[in-house]
Amino acid sequence: MAPDPLNNPVYAQFGVTPLINAGGTHTTHGGSKMRPEVREAMSLAAESFIDLVELKRATGKFVAEITGAEAGLICSGAAGGLVLATAAVMTGTDDGKIAQLPDTTGLKNEILTQGSNPSGYMKVHEYAGARVVLAGNTDGANEAEMSAAITDRTAAILFTFAYGDPPGGLTLPEVVKIARAGGVPVIVDGAAMLPPKTNLTKYIDEGADLVTYSGGKYIGGPQSTGLLAGRADLIEAALMNSGPHMAVGRPQKVGREDIIGMATALQLFVESDDESRQISMRKKAEYINERLQGIDGISSSIEQDFMKFHVPNCVIKFEQGQDRIDEAWQALHDGTPRIYIARNQGGLAANMANLQDGEEKLVTQRLVEVLSK
Repeated sequence: MAPDPLNNPVYAQFGVTPLINAGGTHTTHGGSKMRPEVREAMSLAAESFIDLVELKRATGKFVAEITGAEAGLICSGAAGGLVLATAAVMTGTDDGKIAQLPDTTGLKNEILTQGSNPSGYMKVHEYAGARVVLAGNTDGANEAEMSAAITDRTAAILFTFAYGDPPGGLTLPEVVKIARAGGVPVIVDGAAMLPPKTNLTKYIDEGADLVTYSGGKYIGGPQSTGLLAGRADLIEAALMNSGPHMAVGRPQKVGREDIIGMATALQLFVESDDESRQISMRKKAEYINERLQGIDGISSSIEQDFMKFHVPNCVIKFEQGQDRIDEAWQALHDGTPRIYIARNQGGLAANMANLQDGEEKLVTQRLVEVLSK
């Protein structure tokens, strides 16, 4: 008999109550659910010892093959990938510079980005010792502003894709053109930009020098893993800045089990039938949406745009204010069964990425109970 995920003894022994994840692949509530093949591969990996750098190089070749990049690296999540990418553009493969970080005295240490870049994701560049410099304003930058902001201290230009409306200003191809003229590389944060699968190759095709993705979101790898792909020289520099080397990236080391789990999940992801997965998720969203119609004070619809909503979401709007939204969210999170749902776009958004078959009925039941009060 399959274990009940809502009554899991490994969590119960610590007094932690599992929940139904209708909020998406957010780090806050566990990322995504790994397939049995991934868990089995990780268990097998734990049975043997290997040379970790040799494993990182071998699996990196596979990452490169999948992304169309010159080279690749399995890293500690997209955030860990950004730390390594930042270190790589500052040090290259110079052992002395690598040992110097996070002290960047005498190094190119500025990561340039548009003023519209989501601020919450930029702290990781400082972990490697870099300083973030903004061009333009909160509406973005134009070509002249970005070009003028490139100096002899600029190590790279950052372009971030993130949940929510696309930031204003220059597009990635436009940024790449400016970077080429200025002689600096481009780092792309594509952490949550899957699906569609085509984004695994899109940003490299558009000229990015380094791209990082989360491994523990839609790909379904271990939550603590990610992918870094790009130019061979910069990936080599990223590897040298990572564990097991005594470098700035050592705290973000990835174990052999997680590396194998990530590689296995990536293989399964590229081989999977994503169309049928999308159809299944949409049916769940439709089930929830249909049963919320007619509840006073709220409206709901199904949304998917591959930017704010990468998979089908049932988006719930409230006539009342934020206090009512927060109250409903808390009631779902604290109730039985516990349900995690995202607070999004001035309401709630039930994300189908992690809903298992049948869980849409439990989510609907609780939503109707909470929203009808």
